[in-house]
This record gives sequence, structure tokens and C-alpha cells, in this order.
Amino acid sequence: LTRTPSWLEAVEARRAARRSGDQTGFTIFQAFLATVKSAVGPAVLYMPKGFEEGGLAFSLGMLLLSYALFGLGASRLLESWDRERRSYAGLMGQAFGIRGIYLCRVTIVLQQCGICLTYFIFVATNLRELAAYATGKTPSLATCCMLQLACYVPLAWIRNMQNFATTNLIANACILYSLVVLCAFATIRIVDAPPAPASLRLFNQNAFYLFVGTSAFVYEGSAALVVPLQEAVRPELRERFPRMYIRTCGGIIATYICFGILNWAAYGKDTQTVLTVDLPRGPWKASVQVAYTLAVIFTFPLQLYPAIQILKSVGRKLKRLTVGRSLADVRGSAGYAAVAGTGGSASTANPLAPADSAPTAPGSPPRPRTSKREGNFARSLVVVALCGVAVMEVDNLDKLVALVGGFLGIPLAFVYPLAIHLRLVPDAPRATQLLNRVCIVVGVVLAVMCSAVTVATWGSS
Repeated sequence: LTRTPSWLEAVEARRAARRSGDQTGFTIFQAFLATVKSAVGPAVLYMPKGFEEGGLAFSLGMLLLSYALFGLGASRLLESWDRERRSYAGLMGQAFGIRGIYLCRVTIVLQQCGICLTYFIFVATNLRELAAYATGKTPSLATCCMLQLACYVPLAWIRNMQNFATTNLIANACILYSLVVLCAFATIRIVDAPPAPASLRLFNQNAFYLFVGTSAFVYEGSAALVVPLQEAVRPELRERFPRMYIRTCGGIIATYICFGILNWAAYGKDTQTVLTVDLPRGPWKASVQVAYTLAVIFTFPLQLYPAIQILKSVGRKLKRLTVGRSLADVRGSAGYAAVAGTGGSASTANPLAPADSAPTAPGSPPRPRTSKREGNFARSLVVVALCGVAVMEVDNLDKLVALVGGFLGIPLAFVYPLAIHLRLVPDAPRATQLLNRVCIVVGVVLAVMCSAVTVATWGSS
């Protein structure tokens, strides 16, 4: 179980061939823009509520700790990649075999689905406010969640992510506009009614644990994009990417801190998880809610895409195994492989391998074909399932953010990269190895404690 699967070698060989044949790539500035795009999203609006939940001192400490762990994990992951030149899942497979690949892919699927769950609730909250402003009637959050299916289901059918290039620019412009307006209104509110220092608590003993997960959620799955971004940079510029990436993420966290403190100081105990709700009713509030709603709708298929790809590969492998068993039953007890005079393909034994992970060996069951209609139906089921969960948990957005960040974000960003480095860079200095082990323990403790307390207090206000 700890060896590297043969299908993984084939996948990584093809990835290396594609990279060697591609002479283009990102400049450092383009990589900077891609880094900002991958890390900045609706999570920035959760920061003011996060400061209210954790308190000023605890929230600042957790954000700095999360940045330190994230930066260390990213640098260790890139150092491991420099030796092995594999994908994130490939590095996990090289370090821990098939178990590492299972763990990495399951974590990515659950995290991306969790982020999409928060998108459902975020948009529903804004849609309800917009409906009340435009018509005077307030629909339920559950209804607003279900209405989003009309947008998300067709968007999930799109296979080529390059089709979202224009919508990505629109989404970024919408986010920038919304943040500027939110900061302007918060500044005006503070000038008109300065907050009392006593209202800004240093530590909130009743809900501080929620901010542990929120501090990891703010990266919104960007940990899984570190390696793809590094690979996308031009070969002669790759040495400069790690430093740029770490500094850019530091700038993003500094911006989150300033934005969170400013808006928390403006609204105090009345701060809502979805910050747009705090704006005074009027056209400015409506414009911000429309802008951020559009940004999240356009971002939804991009966040769901990694999970869809992994689930698609699982479905194809399971389908191929089913076809193989059916052929074996038809051709006799000796099995299809025996009739063909070969032992079959190793890739059929792993339902989590990519669908194109290995060529069909002689004697292997034929590669199953999935029609576009079948694929669209499966994608629709995933979106509908997410909508159903969002409807059930529509009043627990802060808990969802904490759970996704604590249970999934912390391992993927803080723990796995350090564990990979320990295995793949065994000649690292002893001090480096010791630091890796200490940070792994810290990450595991934070993940377990945050997740356990969040689940134990689920449903409480």
C-alpha cells in the first residue's frame, strides 16, 4: 500500500511530456495575478464576523499563525515538487502510496464541495435582501438556494474552464467594486459614530473556536493550486515563484486583517456573517449585493471543477471495473484477462485513478465511454445534492465555514505538505525536519479541536 502505483507513473510521465512540449508560460506578474485570483473570494466578507467571534487579539494571532503555517507548507510543497515534479496528489502518492492519493483526493473533493455549499448560502442571503428591496416581499433562504440551481446546473455542464476567462474578469471587477464600497461605508460609519474601545473585545470565550477554521478557510482551496501555478510559470522564472507566492499571500492576509478590523469596528456586535447585509438599505447596498452575487455565481463552477474531475475519474474507473467483471462472467470463469492471455491492467484496480491514467493494455476491459448527456446528468446530481445540504444548513453558514476550514483546509494546507516533505526530502537538516514535525502536530491538534467543538456546538447561536 505504500508503493507508488503504476498508473500514477503513467500519469506523471504524460504531465512531464506536456510540460516539456509547452514553451509558453506565466510571467511572474501573471503568476501574481493568478495567485490573487485563486485566494481572494467571498471569504474576505467573513472576516469582520470572524473578528467578532474570536476577539481582536485571538483573531490576529490565529491569522498570523495560519499564514506562518500556510507559507511553510507552500514552501515545503514546492521544495518537494522541485525534486519529484509531480502534482499534489502525485507527491502524496510518491510519499505515501495509494493511501496518500485516496486521502488527498477525498480531502480536495470535500473541501471544494464545502466551499460551494457556502456559496449557495451566501448568494441566498443576498438574493433574499435584494428581493425584499425590489418587491417588498422576503422569500425564504431555502427558496433562494433552490433558485440558484437555474444558474449553477448549466454552468456545471461547461467542460472547458477557458470559457470563463471573460467572466473571471467580470467577477474580479465586481469583487473590487464591492470591497471599495464596503470600506467606504464602514469608514463613514466610524467617523459618524466612533466605536467604544470596550465594544471591541480582545477575546471572545464563547465563539473563539470558530475562527480557527475561518483562518484556514480564507485561502479558499488555494493550497491545492500551489503546484499547478508553479508549473505554469516559465521555466527560467520558476526560481522566483516561491518568494513571490509567499509574499503575495502575506499581502492578502494583511488586507484581510485591515478589512476585517475596519468593518468590525463599524458594526460591532451587529456584524453579520455575510457582511453585505450590514449596509444601509438603498441602491448602494443593492449594487454591492448584485455585484458580489454575480462574482460568486461565476466563481462557483471553477471551485466545483476539481471535485467534478475527481468524481468523474472515480465513476469511469468503477464503470470500467463493472464492464470487466461482466466480460469475465460472459467469457467464462477464467476471466477476460485469462482468455486474452494477460494479467490485465493495474489501473483497473484503483477507482481513484484519473480516467486517462493509463492506456488500455492488451487484454484489459475496453475503456468505457460516457456520453455528454450522462456526464451532464451526473454533474447536475452533484449540484442538486449540494443545494439540498445547503437548504438543510442554511442558518449555519458560520459553522460551515469553520468546519470546512478546520477539518479540510488545515490538513490540505498545513499538514500534508509538511508530511510530504519529510518523506521526499529525507536529507533535509534535522532542524527543518523537527520544525516540520512540530507544525504537523500543531496542525493536527488545531484541526481536531476546531472540528470537534464546531460539531458539538452545531445549531447553537
